[in-house]
Amino acid sequence: MSNLLVAGTGLCGSNTLLALTLKRKQSRPEDLFMPISDRERCPVCGMFVKPYPKWITQIQFRGGHQHSFDGVKCFFRFYFNPEKFDPDVKPASFNRLLVRDYYTLRFISHTEAYYVIGSNIHGPMGHELIPFASRASARIFMSDHKGLKIYRFQDITPELLELLDKSKRTVVLEEEN
Repeated sequence: MSNLLVAGTGLCGSNTLLALTLKRKQSRPEDLFMPISDRERCPVCGMFVKPYPKWITQIQFRGGHQHSFDGVKCFFRFYFNPEKFDPDVKPASFNRLLVRDYYTLRFISHTEAYYVIGSNIHGPMGHELIPFASRASARIFMSDHKGLKIYRFQDITPELLELLDKSKRTVVLEEEN
């Protein structure tokens, strides 16, 4: 963190030294979330986004625009195949990808998150990948809500999204060979 020291003498008729320390505000993902309108729809499923504030995720693009999603599954579907949902978007135009920590509701970078699947908590589109800022929080959630597994961003695949969609009451993971 950088500090700026401003000094002056003779202010208010005094020869005392006036020092003011200004701190540069750190950019945090939750500060970088772009506000959404009441009418904004998820580009993947078409649902309104704002009625589901705890599930909102966002992809921001170079140039200053964004797409918001009503859940992490829609976020990943767009991430894996953006041209299917918006022909004008290319992966190279992605600038910032934000997901929301389930407990704190703070926005975090997609790569920092730990995603829990198979819990008894459902999002607007059914079974969800539920993001957490720490592995410890993800483990507590798994214990409290019967979660099956923790994934990192690089481990999530379109096939996993399909498995979550096909699961009616509980998610069953296939044994990994």
